[in-house]
Amino acid sequence: VLLIATLLRLWDLDANGFGNEYYAAGVRSMLQSAHLFFYNAFDPAGLVSLDKPPLAFWIQTAFAAMLGYSGWSIHLPQALAGVASVALLYGLVRRPFGRIAAFLAALLLALSPVAVAADRSNNADSWLVLLLLIAAALALRGRGLSFVLAMVALGLAFNVKMLAALVCGPALLLG
Repeated sequence: VLLIATLLRLWDLDANGFGNEYYAAGVRSMLQSAHLFFYNAFDPAGLVSLDKPPLAFWIQTAFAAMLGYSGWSIHLPQALAGVASVALLYGLVRRPFGRIAAFLAALLLALSPVAVAADRSNNADSWLVLLLLIAAALALRGRGLSFVLAMVALGLAFNVKMLAALVCGPALLLG
C-alpha cells in the first residue's frame, strides 16, 4: 500500500508546474530573508502575508532552500506527508480493528483521488491531515503526556489551516 501511495504521489510530481502560483510566490519570497520567512510574506517587500498560517509554507520553503526552488521541491513535502498519512492511518486502524480493516483504510486513502490530488499540490491540506492523524494517534494512547502532545499536534494543525483543524478538537477531548 505504501508503494502504491508513494508512486501515485511522486510520479511526475512536477507536472503541475508550481501548482497554486499564489503559494509558490510566497515560498519564493520567504526564501529571500528571515523577516519574510517569519512574516509568511507573499511579496518580496513584505507588505502582504499569505492567506493561511505559515507552518506548511515554512516546510515548503525549507525544502526549496535545500533542493532549489522548483515545482518539484515545493510539492515534495506534501507528497511525503501524504505517504506518511497512509502509514499512520494503517497503524491507527490496525490496533482496534485488525489488519484487514487497516489495510483497506490505508488502501482507500492511498487511492482516493482527492487525497492524491491534494498531496501532489502545494496546498496545505496534506499537512493538516497528517497532523490530525498524529493528534488522534497520541490522544488514543491515553492520558498525561500523550494527551498533551496530542494537543500540541492539534495546535500545529491549527498553524496549517486554522479552524479546519479545530473541528477535530472536541472529538479528541471526548475520546
